[in-house]
Amino acid sequence: MGNKITEIEQLVCRAEDGQLLTAQFMPSRGMNLVSFKKGECEAIDQSTKPLFEKRFAGLGAMIGPHFHHRNEAVIPPVKNEHLFPHIAEVRAHGSKEPFSHGIGRYAPWTLETITENSIKAVLSGEHLWNDVKLKELEGQDFRMYYEAKLRPTGLEIELSVNSETESVVGLHTYYALGGGSARIRTRVQERYIDKSEEKKIPKEWGYGDDHNLLYRLDKETDFGFHPYPDSLHGTVNLECESHGIQVQYFSEHAENSFQVWHPKEASFVCIEPLSSFDPRKPKLTVSALKILISFL
Repeated sequence: MGNKITEIEQLVCRAEDGQLLTAQFMPSRGMNLVSFKKGECEAIDQSTKPLFEKRFAGLGAMIGPHFHHRNEAVIPPVKNEHLFPHIAEVRAHGSKEPFSHGIGRYAPWTLETITENSIKAVLSGEHLWNDVKLKELEGQDFRMYYEAKLRPTGLEIELSVNSETESVVGLHTYYALGGGSARIRTRVQERYIDKSEEKKIPKEWGYGDDHNLLYRLDKETDFGFHPYPDSLHGTVNLECESHGIQVQYFSEHAENSFQVWHPKEASFVCIEPLSSFDPRKPKLTVSALKILISFL
């Protein structure tokens, strides 16, 4: 099933314990992972669907070819903003960035192959969206690949980018917290990134001498971390009262990190594997990640 744009595509598989695993994607709207379930347990916060409908955020959004907001000086003008109605929404909130976190989460992807438990799609700067080339909206030419496989162990995603200038790829999945207290358990290097500034992790965050971080999601959070001891492999466990999720990622280059974003009292946390050590200052023009999302 090649070269077509679709709405919902669903992958199906049996987990190791026999329960049904399902993953739903929307290639026509940024390859968003709109649902990932094991039995009746939903990993993705469905209350963020309005963000997706309004401005392509929420649910299982992606990142790339750029992270968050570009420098205003390099944002190319959008000639006909009315072709992209979400821009009026972000302008109303005071943002000058029409495509936060990159054009990859907005544009229709070309679906190359689909089976019962796998999906593969591609996005290029030469592709058209509302008769506008994506490279005109992103400000550079690029090519991105997205391949997902649903296995008994979980959802495996391979994501890559090749671009004219420095770029980054990653996932910006909104994981549901289930209404109770929650925390992040991981092993990280002792310094974290706070908006491109490196700082030492405070002990009161639950950081120990063995590099274990047990971070309670009870405060405003928007920080970048780097895995330890293997700088090419990160493992992040989300421990909720009702369920648990593990996010693992693998990189071929030390240019990687993961961001944790949790607005205070939000019903979700975003755990964001990224192909850059500091995603606001990427160094590579070719990068890739392999990510495994599983239920604990």
